[in-house]
Amino acid sequence: KGVCMPHRALVNLIEWDRAYMPAATGTLQFASLSFDVSFQEMFSTWSTGGTLFIVSDELRMDIEGLAHFISEQRIERVTLPVVVFQQLAERCSARPQSLSSLRTVISAGEQLRITPPAVQLFKALRGCRLHNHYGPSETHVVTTLLTDDAPDTWPAQPSIGRPIFNTQIYVLDGHLQPVPVGVIGEVYIGGDMLARGYLDRPALTAEKFVPDPFHTRAGSRFYR
Repeated sequence: KGVCMPHRALVNLIEWDRAYMPAATGTLQFASLSFDVSFQEMFSTWSTGGTLFIVSDELRMDIEGLAHFISEQRIERVTLPVVVFQQLAERCSARPQSLSSLRTVISAGEQLRITPPAVQLFKALRGCRLHNHYGPSETHVVTTLLTDDAPDTWPAQPSIGRPIFNTQIYVLDGHLQPVPVGVIGEVYIGGDMLARGYLDRPALTAEKFVPDPFHTRAGSRFYR
C-alpha cells in the first residue's frame, strides 16, 4: 500500500517531540529510510541541533556491534523495534555500563513487552526513560506512554498511552458509538496526523478513512 502522508502530520509530530521529549545531542538513526519512524529520528534530532548517527544494514543485525556503537559514540537516544530492544536488553542487562550514555529509549513498531532483562537493564540505567510509541503508517505516531522510574512495577504488557496533541483517539463499536471502559471496540484516530489516503486506491481509502461524526469541521475524518 502507498500511504499519502502530508507534511502537516510530520510537523505536528516533530513539534510535539520538541515540546515533550528530551532533546539528545546524539541520536541513533536505526530505522530503514523506507520506514516512517526514520522521519521522526531524523527531523526531531536536526530540529534541536543534535547529531544523527547512521548505522549500516549489517550493524542493524549485529546486537553486540550495535551496543558497542552506542557506547563508543555516546549515543543518548534510540528508537528500536520491540524485538531489537529485547535482544539488546538480554545482551546488556548484565553489563549495563555499555549503554550508560542512553537517556531515552523509544519502543515502536509492535506491542511492547517488558521482560526481566529489560527490568534489570533499566534498574541499572539511572536517568534513562523508556517510552512506548504507537501509530500505524497511516498516522505516524499518535499515542505515547512514558514509563515511570520504578521498573519493578512495570506491567508485562504496557498500554499504548495517551494521544499526542492535535490528535483524537476513540474506541468505538460497530455503530460508531464509544464503548464503556473495559469493553472491546475498534480504534479510530482523528486529527492532524491522518494521511490523505492510499495512492490510486479510492475504495480502500473510503473503507479505512471514514467521516468523523464527533467533529463539526467539514471533511473531518477518522482512520479506522
